[in-house]
Amino acid sequence: MDQIKCIFYSEFHNIYGTKIFYQYPEGFISNDVFEGFAEFIIPKPKLCGKVITFTAGEYKILGYPVLLQDVKYHRNALLFNLCMVFDRVTDTTIYHPIIRKLGIMLRTLEQESEYLFNQNKSSVNLNIQQHSTNQQILLQQQQQQQQQQQQIQQQQMQQQMQQQQQQQQQQQQQQQQQSQQQSTTTNTNTNTTSPLQSLQQSLASAFSMFQKKTPSHIDQPDLLKVLETLYIELNSDGESTITIDDANTINVKVFSLPLEPMDVLEHHVPVLISNIDTMNAGEWDLTLLQVIPYIDGVNFVGRIAKLTEIDINLVKTCVRHLVYYNVVKMIDIFQYSNIYNPTPQIRKLAYDLDMQRECMEYITLPGSSCCSFDTIFSLYAGLSTDTPFREYCTENELTSLGIDERCFITFGVINDFLKRKQKYPMLSNLKLLEKLPQNDKKRLLNGTKSLDEICCILSIGMESIEKVLSSIAEPETYYTIYK
Repeated sequence: MDQIKCIFYSEFHNIYGTKIFYQYPEGFISNDVFEGFAEFIIPKPKLCGKVITFTAGEYKILGYPVLLQDVKYHRNALLFNLCMVFDRVTDTTIYHPIIRKLGIMLRTLEQESEYLFNQNKSSVNLNIQQHSTNQQILLQQQQQQQQQQQQIQQQQMQQQMQQQQQQQQQQQQQQQQQSQQQSTTTNTNTNTTSPLQSLQQSLASAFSMFQKKTPSHIDQPDLLKVLETLYIELNSDGESTITIDDANTINVKVFSLPLEPMDVLEHHVPVLISNIDTMNAGEWDLTLLQVIPYIDGVNFVGRIAKLTEIDINLVKTCVRHLVYYNVVKMIDIFQYSNIYNPTPQIRKLAYDLDMQRECMEYITLPGSSCCSFDTIFSLYAGLSTDTPFREYCTENELTSLGIDERCFITFGVINDFLKRKQKYPMLSNLKLLEKLPQNDKKRLLNGTKSLDEICCILSIGMESIEKVLSSIAEPETYYTIYK
């Protein structure tokens, strides 16, 4: 997983423009460097709410700009962007959901508790000559904004109190009229507190509590601390959890994307490496349901298309999806004329006990008892780059050892500790191919197509391929490249 080089928070300032307010590690991006790409950090409003990626020098920057509109902000808007910095060549796709989630989370925190508005901006490095004076201006502006908010809230409370007083006065007048008509009840109510006094006391108490109420942001962590935690935990663990307050927690995790599968060709053989549950067949693709029964580790893609009477391109697409989700792995057509040799990955088989047990179960003939693992390992290690598998089976009598010869090879190939030595026929005079039409069969002898692929294209078996290729190459000759 590629490491995050820096995380920074940038905001559009009313006076100084786009500036970095916080970054971790601190000082990673200098003001001079930032000025070179600041215009891309806070873009036009149309790009806000979208993941943006751009390169600057030797780095790639990933961000999610956010626009919040409210009269409490200068110019009635707050523009900010939380960004991540990577090496220029890094594929940042896996970080797109994270940067989007962080941007949305900061927007929510700002709307609910003014988290960004209440951050201590006195530590902002604006790199301006009269820094102390400008710092006082910033603080004064924040104080003025807070005073304006308090005045608005006080005016609203006073208006509510006046309305309530008017209503209570009307009620009191009505009660006085009723008391004059019923003189017998006047003495019993002389010691009772008037409704107007009770309302005034409750409103005064509520207003006092409003003034003394502790701001909700007082216990929230500083944004710089949040950036530091994200930087450390994402780089070390690939995930991060940060509690902001009782109602908000940041939870992000890096999920690796599966690698793009290789192209599926007609001569490739799909092998199931995971169990497939087709019980809920109604939810499956119909083409896929027709293809799966023919995936047996023997049929190649071209044959599956013929057996199912489905277009070859649809079959390739289905198999490619299965490969992408690690349900199927592709191998070559098994033939006894093939040549196999062990790869350095065979060391894993020597030490992985689970793989050893799986191997013994996979390669054992039904109804037979398999030989010891030491014997199996020596058989794998003894495969030669010059000996066809037919000769190897004759020499070592695999069947008498309870070993299924096809499964013996298949298990090694799908676990990458066996590799087949492929043959690629190539015409001796390649310049001749340039003058030939695209459908000329001689173009098959360009050195890029294996014998398996040519056999599938021509629909012939391996036993007759050499004669056919010789006739195709005439009057030229061809030779075979081993890879």
